[in-house]
Amino acid sequence: MTQSLIELRKKPHLSISAVKSYLQCPRKFFLQYRERARPDYVPAALVLGSAWHSAVGNWLDKAAEETELDEQLRADLRERLRRDDLPVLFDDVDEDGNRFVEHAVAMFKTFRENVRRPRMVLGTEIPFELALTHPDTGEVLDVPVVGAMDAVVIEEDGGGTLWELKTSRKKWSADQADLDPQVTLYRRAARELGYDGVRLRVLVTTKGREPQVQSIDATRSDGDEAELAELFFEVHGGIEAGVAPRQRGWACRSCQYAGACRR
Repeated sequence: MTQSLIELRKKPHLSISAVKSYLQCPRKFFLQYRERARPDYVPAALVLGSAWHSAVGNWLDKAAEETELDEQLRADLRERLRRDDLPVLFDDVDEDGNRFVEHAVAMFKTFRENVRRPRMVLGTEIPFELALTHPDTGEVLDVPVVGAMDAVVIEEDGGGTLWELKTSRKKWSADQADLDPQVTLYRRAARELGYDGVRLRVLVTTKGREPQVQSIDATRSDGDEAELAELFFEVHGGIEAGVAPRQRGWACRSCQYAGACRR
């Protein structure tokens, strides 16, 4: 029986989010994932991202009318905004909770207007646990890689497609689509779970004044997967060695862990 993502996360593991955090700033990674330091705030983007996957999952389930879907998203976001005792940092200085919620609903409506409902949904938020092998040495990574694929669907043409759902301040560049390691990891996870050969599609809904949906058909190769495995080994090696320098730069100004970093 497949374990839930909550259960998988209870044991030592690595995730693509942790790897990205380490690459951005090793010190931030240690504060967040090892020291469990208290952050200064919760980014509104994180609140939206979590609620977004639930909202699209509800839409795929076809269990509610569209007005009810909008109300479910409103209620979910309001609950998430109230849930934590940390302040929420919104993207724009003139944004508040109400504007944030209503703009998210407008984004959701735009998504539904621009994305064709698939013929069949094979799964949403599908958990996975991977044992990565180094492509050169054959060594198995000490800890598993854990995550969840956003959705696997059968589209109107009969083809299987893995959807990666994103919200973003602006459209993705070609480089983001070509190089994002999460897409590569999803390809590997899909094959492990029996979805080999599915297309890889990134659906980016932008947060601009007029939301837009960007549909990107991404491609990945076995070579990309080998490079990703090397990346996990290199990052894991740095973590185990305690390599945690501060990566000082522009991101420090908005870092959730700036307060803990300075202490």
